[in-house]
Amino acid sequence: MEGLIRKNEFETADIQIIHSDIVAFNVKDWLSFNVTRERLSAETAQEAYYEILRDLIVGTFKILRHTPIKMMGINHNRHFLMDSTEEWHRFGDKLAPKEYWKKILTKPGMRSLTIEDIRPDNFKGYIRITVEPSIRTLPDPGVFFQVNDHFEAKDPENTLGADEIINILENVWDESCNRSKEIIKTILLESQ
Repeated sequence: MEGLIRKNEFETADIQIIHSDIVAFNVKDWLSFNVTRERLSAETAQEAYYEILRDLIVGTFKILRHTPIKMMGINHNRHFLMDSTEEWHRFGDKLAPKEYWKKILTKPGMRSLTIEDIRPDNFKGYIRITVEPSIRTLPDPGVFFQVNDHFEAKDPENTLGADEIINILENVWDESCNRSKEIIKTILLESQ
């Protein structure tokens, strides 16, 4: 054990699978951790654990610093309950107006909207925003947002270790979290 999570969390973790091709476990109340040969995904639904999650990833790849990491996404997923079905429809109509679609469809409605932009900094990658109806708020109407703050190594074909991406993660975490919150807040406000 490398001390990246507390001993009691390690001992009580819900191990779903440990295999040479995949590892998946949950730590009660805060962490979902999945690793395949090509990808590591660590998630928390609690904002109080965001920085702890970042530290876990940084610590993991400092131990595994020779693991080549070519790209990384700092993803923020949020669900919002709408006040009414009418408000939910107005929100969707504002983002994806139905007038265009009514020319070719009978009863159009927004299922998923994805917008991508260049990065606002000097890093390689993009920012991708997805807005969809929320399945978490059902049966009540809600909206799901995902902001994928995607970073890529400068020279992915020659990346030998984790240092470049870990450096990015350590240096842009707060900015990325704030950017994602501001994007979601702006979309919600502008759709009213």
